Amino acid sequence: MVRIVIAAAALALLALQAKAIPATLVVGPGEKYTTPSAAARAARDGDTVRILPGTYRDACVWRANRLNIVGPASSGEVKVLPPEGGRLAERKGLWVLYGSDIRIAGISFEGARCPDKNGAGLWIGANSGTTRVDRCSFTRNENGILTTAAPSAAIFIKNSTFRNCGHGDGYSHNIYVGKVGRLVCEGIVSDHCNQGHCLKSRALATEIVNCRFDDGNDGLSSYLVNCPNGGKVRLERSTLVQSPVAPNGIMVSIGEKGPYPNSSFKNENNRFDNRRANGRTLRVRDS
Repeated sequence: MVRIVIAAAALALLALQAKAIPATLVVGPGEKYTTPSAAARAARDGDTVRILPGTYRDACVWRANRLNIVGPASSGEVKVLPPEGGRLAERKGLWVLYGSDIRIAGISFEGARCPDKNGAGLWIGANSGTTRVDRCSFTRNENGILTTAAPSAAIFIKNSTFRNCGHGDGYSHNIYVGKVGRLVCEGIVSDHCNQGHCLKSRALATEIVNCRFDDGNDGLSSYLVNCPNGGKVRLERSTLVQSPVAPNGIMVSIGEKGPYPNSSFKNENNRFDNRRANGRTLRVRDS
């Protein structure tokens, strides 16, 4: 009897150890997981999800923590589109994130729309963790990225492209980040939003470094950068071009809805080109 109990305990320990080891889930034709949603249902904390090149008409919810979800090194080879019928995950986004400390790299999100006109390529239910988006593209979604509010959360967006998002009513944007603790945009390109803003952030701290917001001569973006509640905002080494047909004459607006306490704005080594008649480069209210 003692031997049986010891053996059972050893097997249980081995099972727990095996469960704790992060796995790599491969998504693609002929693989165990043929769609991202199948991998999302199976993923556990700490797993890596590797998505092979292809077009996936699929929407899903990611609930596990510490996930590393990656496509190939070359951008554009993994494209996520709405499923047949167009229904988004939870009527929110192509991908909906509830887990914390998630990294997404090398994925293209395109065509997210929903009845409330607020569909997102990537919908982030921000919590206390960090979300990282790298080498991704967002095209013709109502919102490229849309987040909830969580003052202890951080979001890093790097080397990614946002283009032609927005429903057209001025309430959806290429990027719309709620009241999180910190937003960092580095090396991103965001332009040609349809009546919305190229970047809208309600974060307590927003850092925009080496980015490009260029609407050329035909873009219909409203603000290129908008932080309506201010916060600690740093805009550095970036290029901003407003088109002559822009619906809004102001390129960058900070704090116009009432700034957070101790808000500040640093504007360093940027290039502004306002092609709109009687246009204005900056509107800043920090107190």
